Amino acid sequence: MKEIKRKEYLQYLADTRDREFRMKDAGYQVVHKSIKEIRAEFESKFGSIYYIKH
Repeated sequence: MKEIKRKEYLQYLADTRDREFRMKDAGYQVVHKSIKEIRAEFESKFGSIYYIKH
């Protein structure tokens, strides 16, 4: 079976990127988080990024 990512994780990822780009547009220097960092942050707060994981 294929792993299916949680909608909540995908929204968290999109929100994180949106926040980074808005801060950059506002003139702040921003170091973008890697996908690996965002995934680890999500997992520490909410658990697995997958609905189904094998």
